[in-house]
Amino acid sequence: MRRQELIDQNRAAGLARRRASRAEPTNGGGTGKATNGAKSNKKSSIELLRYPKDRIENDSDYLKISIAQYKAPFSLGAAGAISDLVKYTPGKEKEGTKEAGTISYKPDKFKNISNATGTAANRESLKNPKYQIILPIPQQLSDISAIDWTDGTLNPIEAYGLAATSSIINAGEDGLVNAGQTAVQILETLAQTAGGSILDEKVKSALVASISGAAVGNLGGTVTPSQIIARATGQVFNPNLELLFNGVNLRVFPFTFEFFPRNRDEAEEVKLILRRLKYSMLPEKGGTAGIFISAPYIFQLEYMKGRDKHPFLNRFKPMALTNMSVNYTGSNTYSTFYDGSPTHIKVQLLFKELNPIYKEDYDELENQLDFSVGY
Repeated sequence: MRRQELIDQNRAAGLARRRASRAEPTNGGGTGKATNGAKSNKKSSIELLRYPKDRIENDSDYLKISIAQYKAPFSLGAAGAISDLVKYTPGKEKEGTKEAGTISYKPDKFKNISNATGTAANRESLKNPKYQIILPIPQQLSDISAIDWTDGTLNPIEAYGLAATSSIINAGEDGLVNAGQTAVQILETLAQTAGGSILDEKVKSALVASISGAAVGNLGGTVTPSQIIARATGQVFNPNLELLFNGVNLRVFPFTFEFFPRNRDEAEEVKLILRRLKYSMLPEKGGTAGIFISAPYIFQLEYMKGRDKHPFLNRFKPMALTNMSVNYTGSNTYSTFYDGSPTHIKVQLLFKELNPIYKEDYDELENQLDFSVGY
């Protein structure tokens, strides 16, 4: 009983010391000195955690994780840009009759929506995070940049569909008649250019059937225009195959960290780190009368060298922690200290950035005189 009381007292004393003297690890302000992080931080209420609890030198490399409250992309007032895209002006009343109202469009407002990103909205909150965690740089580092390109086709029938649709839209009611006349002309042209051996009514019927096949496909069938033409003539339409830009992707970063606590203080620190990570990745259902669920916290990762950003390694945009896996038997054997703390813990974290990377992001780095590898 005496031993257990001593353990409880030491644990309570250790927690009290950490709360009273939590400090941001520094390298002595670039003077060549080092600090063990026992300096109190009076400028902010950031909870600072780190593993291992060794001093950080001028040339020490580590990963800094800042955790802050999430701000929605439109929280800076960009939501009004959506309503500004279309403006309705009521008609005026003249001589007892009221004129029809007018609708005006302002496509320039799209820029406000495009600029309203999660990265921009959370820039201020990340300057004053709730938690800050210092961890060793993982043994395996990589960054992946991927852009979405896809195969695109435009065969004669599809080109005709685009032309016919444009005719209907531009000409209104007369467009339906013009579209029908254009269809006859296109069918004749296709038949003439397909070869002399197929200049007959059967081929023309096949071309008509191919257009019908497209309509059937839109209704859920599996018949395609090319299949109809192939059955009738042994040929297929020229697909005009081209590789086309299809969009951007969000980068994903997996990290694996291993913890080997060397004493009771480090074990308590590791436990708090895991608890803060788990807590921060969860949504919140309170405070909104049960109607909404609030988003989890966001994470800003930075590779550091001393107290400065790492001069070579990649940068990150704000991210969400989407998956966390904790293995309390990192050595594949259950092993704990006398107080129950595991001797080896392996943690896998999966982060996903809030926004894609664009050329403008690299231009911004150069304006900031950041000459690392970029994102």
